[in-house]
Amino acid sequence: MILCIDIGNSNIVICAYPLDSGGPSAPVASWRIATDRTRTGDEYRVLLRQLWQEGDFSAGDFRDAAIVSVVAPLTDVWVRMLEGLLGRAPLVIRHGLNFGIEIGVARPERVGTDRIVDAVAVHQAAGAAGVAGAGAAGAGIAVDFGTATTFNVVNAAGIFLGGAIAPGLGTVTNALIEKASALPAVELTAPPTAIGNDTVPAIQSGLVFGYVGLVEGLLARIRAELPTPAKVIATGGLGHTIAPLTPAIDAYDPWLTLAGVRAVYRLNREKL
Repeated sequence: MILCIDIGNSNIVICAYPLDSGGPSAPVASWRIATDRTRTGDEYRVLLRQLWQEGDFSAGDFRDAAIVSVVAPLTDVWVRMLEGLLGRAPLVIRHGLNFGIEIGVARPERVGTDRIVDAVAVHQAAGAAGVAGAGAAGAGIAVDFGTATTFNVVNAAGIFLGGAIAPGLGTVTNALIEKASALPAVELTAPPTAIGNDTVPAIQSGLVFGYVGLVEGLLARIRAELPTPAKVIATGGLGHTIAPLTPAIDAYDPWLTLAGVRAVYRLNREKL
């Protein structure tokens, strides 16, 4: 198996995939841990071994690994740690690799590789499923709900066009509670009605339904700028909260980013 790892600002998601080139996007196994910039490679190694042991895995089950990361200090920590565990340095997804799509933005080197692997995955998913409209297969928009929410757009020709970056729902919520000390912390779930009859549902309405409005508004503008229909797939920690609340999102795939990491790995690493 191979390990595909997404090092984000809030969480590190680790997925195990079979070595074969086919198969579904869902991993054989997965683990999620909080991102901690102070943790050492030794500490991450102990934690990873514990998680593997609980699932009856060991380092010997994995032949290789690939990493996408937005936390530069932890990238090196994980590279050294995995090289020690697997006996081989993992593939770090960087600019200059073969992504299977063209990066058609003004400054490609400034685009986060997490956004690019999302675009790779949604392009493949849209092509596999087909999108209504002649010549539209492969056009897609990945909406990744993380610390920031990113809208990553790839057209039918396989060109990453860019997109939009907004504050994440959790980030907005934390800022509101921090700045408005009289407001209580709330669970990020949709209230029964938009008109909240108490403080908690009123906050939930403003946050959750308000965020749905942000997502729908941006997607409407993005779709209006594309010449063909595009499949919209949500991913990320809070994607499962927003996706069911709007018809603007076609599907939710918690493994979309990791599927993109897996796809880029296949394009750049020789088969074992």
